Amino acid sequence: MRAARAVAHTNIALIKYWGKRPGDPDQNLPAVGSLSLTLERLRSETTVRPGERDSFQLDGHSDPAAAAKVARHLDRVWRSANPGPRPPCAVDSTNHLPTAAGLASSASGFAALTLAAAAAFELDLDRGALSALARRGSGSAARSLWGGFVRLGRGERADGADCRARPLFPADHWDLRLLVVHTAKGPKPIGSTDGMQRSADTSPYYPAWVATSEADLERGERALADRDLAALGAVMEHSCFKMHACMLATVPPLIYWNGTTLAAIHEVWAARRAGLEAYVTSDAGPHVKVLCRPDLAAELAARLAAVPGVHAVDTLAPGPDARVELLP
Repeated sequence: MRAARAVAHTNIALIKYWGKRPGDPDQNLPAVGSLSLTLERLRSETTVRPGERDSFQLDGHSDPAAAAKVARHLDRVWRSANPGPRPPCAVDSTNHLPTAAGLASSASGFAALTLAAAAAFELDLDRGALSALARRGSGSAARSLWGGFVRLGRGERADGADCRARPLFPADHWDLRLLVVHTAKGPKPIGSTDGMQRSADTSPYYPAWVATSEADLERGERALADRDLAALGAVMEHSCFKMHACMLATVPPLIYWNGTTLAAIHEVWAARRAGLEAYVTSDAGPHVKVLCRPDLAAELAARLAAVPGVHAVDTLAPGPDARVELLP
């Protein structure tokens, strides 16, 4: 075993993922595909080293629940190519973004952990196989192995072998900006995994959400290929609000938004009516993401920063591929 460090950037789904396929829970198979944009700056850095015993620190702190998830994922990576017992590992991770707040910290975190562990264990796996492994830690992590625009298919096989992400277009394909509008602080009250299961079990809109997702993915990929912001924005907003409608109809309702979330959404729509072309999306959290051209980003960010309750607005370009290096 070697020591290795990986850096992976978070991604935001433009066409959403919500819900899991029936089957082995450890495979973590999505009920629908997704299409995402990897972001600059927002990233996780993870180092995996040989240790006397398993240990895990996130941002300098220990968390037993998180350590158990990390150990399970190390086991998955090890067992993908090794029949024997896994060596103990010391794992240190730093999130350069808020954790568990609806900004996909699990995507960058598990992507970085997968890459670092595979390199530390000296596994000869291609990015597709690594993507399938990362998915088992977090569904959106499969997409964070690549920069730019990435699509994850739902797959059909029970073993998940065909459920892996693939890059559509690199970061320099289209010079867009994503504004991340922070409307709250701290972790969200209900995790995505629990929320997805609750929606699948109780929301009357869940079957329609699953049935209509593939058409959204095709529309989104065509819009990306054509660099058609109006077409991409329309299907992006449609996917977002369908997902949140499914959440709202869950029993009890899943409401990840707050008043500032809605105010920021209305501000984007007001700006669009005024000629500032921009489109909104929001994940399972309170924050709002706004897609726009680079020349409009500063003006839109200023408008959104002035919305009461907004804590900050980050302006982000498309980000790079995940990377890994062996350490001495």
